[in-house]
Amino acid sequence: MDFTNPYQVIFEKLEELENKVDGLKTPSAPAIQIVDRKELQRILGVTEPTLITWGRKGKIPELRIGSNVRYNLPDVVTALQTH
Repeated sequence: MDFTNPYQVIFEKLEELENKVDGLKTPSAPAIQIVDRKELQRILGVTEPTLITWGRKGKIPELRIGSNVRYNLPDVVTALQTH
């Protein structure tokens, strides 16, 4: 007779599934971190007119929500590194 612990079988199957899922994750997916203009000014150490100019010229991507402007920090960093 086989007296295999049923919980052990379940744990082994779960571990197999976890390993498969971990293999599917893409580490290159950029994170989303939305910041407002004041926060971006503080992070980059630039003035508000500089951010406005960069946004108008397309140097950095802006997210407009009504009259509010927000920025996805990873996109801004990427844009500045490529310019």
